[in-house]
Amino acid sequence: MPDAQRQFVDLIFRASRKYASWDPEVVVAVGDYGRITRGKTGLAFWRKKQGIFLKEGNIYKDGLAEKYDIPGAEEHGVDSTEGISWITSKNAKEVDIAAEVSAQTPALVSCKVKGAFKFVSGRGAIIAMNNDIIYTIDSPGKLRRLLDEEKLKGLVIVSEVHRCSSYARFLATEGGATVALGLSLEDPIGDSASLDAKWVRNASAGNFKARVNATGKRDFYPLFRLVSLVEGDVSTGLRGELDEDPPLPDALPPWDAGEQEREGTGELRRRGIFTALPAMLRRKN
Repeated sequence: MPDAQRQFVDLIFRASRKYASWDPEVVVAVGDYGRITRGKTGLAFWRKKQGIFLKEGNIYKDGLAEKYDIPGAEEHGVDSTEGISWITSKNAKEVDIAAEVSAQTPALVSCKVKGAFKFVSGRGAIIAMNNDIIYTIDSPGKLRRLLDEEKLKGLVIVSEVHRCSSYARFLATEGGATVALGLSLEDPIGDSASLDAKWVRNASAGNFKARVNATGKRDFYPLFRLVSLVEGDVSTGLRGELDEDPPLPDALPPWDAGEQEREGTGELRRRGIFTALPAMLRRKN
């Protein structure tokens, strides 16, 4: 039976065509390149788990971006107001937070921003990102130039990264569950620049992790897109309108790539005070 990490990554990928980080504290940057683990055994014991991105370098730091005239990463949403982005597995249906849920978890009532989802079949997954921005290569087709670099053959590269100041991730352990998550925010007291915030949930069952950066710095990396440095079908992901070259194909998880759904737009649900990405980016994403 797949472990929790693999199930979480798989559910989010099927919905968004992006990889979810099991440990969002690990830094991921646009231009990072490397491999996706395939469960190797032996001396490389740390590679036993499948579907983990292992960084081997970065095209900007290694001089490859300059060599092949790859544009730098662009920020989207950096000046927008704060808010939460919700990304859920395809079997999640957004529902009202019922009175009984609030009664069971009174802390949810005071949360300024909250959401509730019912998983209509099987296990489900949620990523909630507060105050997130997206870094992208806005002409992703130009990454195709890296196909001429012999040492990058067969590797994958990060073409898009979500960064946020706090996050929560949840994997339901049973089908049919209804899960409510909220972020409780308190304004800084006096001259303090630290934010008093915490994530609240109604479900005790399930795999849950949450972190808050009290300074508001976007130091978490819950979600990123990987593309394959191989010739292949045109990607269904973000692409630049003025690109002459088609984007590289999305990198698929290694466990059952042949059965993966080839299309999936994902769903960014935003509630309350939310991050307003440029309309252009929403159309392309």
